[in-house]
Amino acid sequence: MTSRKLSILAVIAVLAILAGLWLAGRQVSPPSIESAALYPELKQELAAITAVRIVKAGGTPALDLQRGESGWTVAERNNYPADEAKLRKLITSITEAKVLEEKTSNPASYAALGVEDISDAAAGGVQIELDGPKQPIKLIVGKQAQGTQSQYVRRAGEPKSWLINKNIDTSASADQWLRKEVIDVSADRVQSAEVTVEKNKPYSAVKKTRADEDFTVEGLPKGKQLSSPSAADNFATALAGLTLSDVKAASEVTDPPSARATIRTFDGLVTEASGWTKDDKHYVALKTSYDAALADKFKVATADTEKKDANSEGAPPADPPASRNVAEESTKANAQLNGWVYEIPAYKYEAIFKPMDELIKK
Repeated sequence: MTSRKLSILAVIAVLAILAGLWLAGRQVSPPSIESAALYPELKQELAAITAVRIVKAGGTPALDLQRGESGWTVAERNNYPADEAKLRKLITSITEAKVLEEKTSNPASYAALGVEDISDAAAGGVQIELDGPKQPIKLIVGKQAQGTQSQYVRRAGEPKSWLINKNIDTSASADQWLRKEVIDVSADRVQSAEVTVEKNKPYSAVKKTRADEDFTVEGLPKGKQLSSPSAADNFATALAGLTLSDVKAASEVTDPPSARATIRTFDGLVTEASGWTKDDKHYVALKTSYDAALADKFKVATADTEKKDANSEGAPPADPPASRNVAEESTKANAQLNGWVYEIPAYKYEAIFKPMDELIKK
């Protein structure tokens, strides 16, 4: 055999080896996955969503969020306002979910991923439903994948299950979806507090000027003194960043309150608080008003004098400092507070309704 023929055969052999390797590579490569969005049309239909529901094992309704003219509300809590940021995150996670991998289509294997039909009393996942889109969304959300920001899901009524690139919030307790903010009165604003706690003597904690560092207490029992100069300073932060743990309609609370407090600010906001304790839980109802006389009494100097001085020298006047419209603040607060009793953390309750015997030296 000539050297030319040998060279040709060698080239053919190399080509055959390369072709075999290419084919082998195709055979061991992972199967193609569905890289499209889990719900491709949903992004264009966000404005159409009118309700979000979560259904638990056995088809038990757990959560019903409804969108009305004034925003989203929680049906299980007498339509109290919902946490719209949390809700937005949930909807966004479903909208942006991409398929990473196709999983089982065998119903016998669904339980391993937590994506069995929600009608099953032993179902491991929950079903999230969105009303409003042309094709209503019903997504069974199962277990999270280990070590990744991903989750197993199955579109209800379809055999295939999927691994997606998102973790979806499946918290199904209504209190977890409530708007948490109740009221926020910063510490520098609080001027006084009048407190009456069941079986304790009423008293007042007062700052006579904005410059006072501590509250003085009026109504101390004869011969008693505060445990420390700052013993009553809890009132400064009693209403600062107050958030709820849960909420009830006021009509559900029929017992008379066991504690009352009226907290006033230097700028005239008056907050009346009524308190209850039951089964180791702490509840408060709030009502606000505006006291113009109080605000006028502690009114701070404005920039008017400085502006007059500047004008007399021919210089342009400075802009006036920003001021808080407390009357409007009170009106807006009451619109949220009226008709509700809030479950709040114990430490906040104790700051609002601190009994006298916890202030005085033993």
